[in-house]
Amino acid sequence: MGQVAVLLEDFPGTVHRRAMDRSRFFDHLTETDPRLFPDGMTAAQRAGLSVKLDVWTKWYASDYPVTFLAAALGQIYRETGGRMEPVLEAFAPDRKTSAERLQKAYDAGRLKWVKQPYWLEDETGRHPVGGGDIQLTHRRNYVGAEDKLKARFGVSVGLAEDYDLILDPVISAHVAFSGMIEGWFRPCKLEDFCTAEGIDYAAARDIVNGDAKMIGDEIARNCQIFEAALIAAGAGTDFGPPESVVDWPGLTKPSLLQRFMSPFQWFAGKFR
Repeated sequence: MGQVAVLLEDFPGTVHRRAMDRSRFFDHLTETDPRLFPDGMTAAQRAGLSVKLDVWTKWYASDYPVTFLAAALGQIYRETGGRMEPVLEAFAPDRKTSAERLQKAYDAGRLKWVKQPYWLEDETGRHPVGGGDIQLTHRRNYVGAEDKLKARFGVSVGLAEDYDLILDPVISAHVAFSGMIEGWFRPCKLEDFCTAEGIDYAAARDIVNGDAKMIGDEIARNCQIFEAALIAAGAGTDFGPPESVVDWPGLTKPSLLQRFMSPFQWFAGKFR
């Protein structure tokens, strides 16, 4: 399907691009081709996808093709068990429970590919189990993501000190998108799988995990469905503006009143 710009003329001499139609995107995934969401989409799934679209729109859409977003969404669908929002490994409610479930599976011989359990408490006393839209595991990867976000965007979000920040939907989306674009997870990145025909979605599974030969076809199906939904909604032409605020958490600038009151609050606190 072509990616020709759709133009609207409000009056002679004025031409506007039509931004992505989010409703068509969701309709495509739930009605036109509901293979990924055969029972419809929950509010949580819709919200998770919406944040990802907004993050992509604000920070990535002007620099990367829509196929890069489709590649990320297809991987995220697999990594989150279709939930489309950041999760902890084994879909546990907390890291300790996640580690316990992983240890039980390991003891039962169901994690034969794991040579050394990575879910045990590390030097910080935390369990570096998988977390996020793309599952980060091991302390080195949480620290690495923190360092790379700072290098790319000039922000420090605190992932190295608080692993659970990977469950923040904005941080997690950035880790997924930038990680696949720059190759944070394994020694390969999206650009490596681009051909004259587009992205080899199946082979690109290796960006996240080395199991492309086993589930590459599944990943390719996911990505192709998301790509078709994006193109049908007009994302191949123009994403338009974000529909919600997707600022970095904890980095919101204080208001003028808050800045004015801050020294007085500090001074008052000295005499409590």
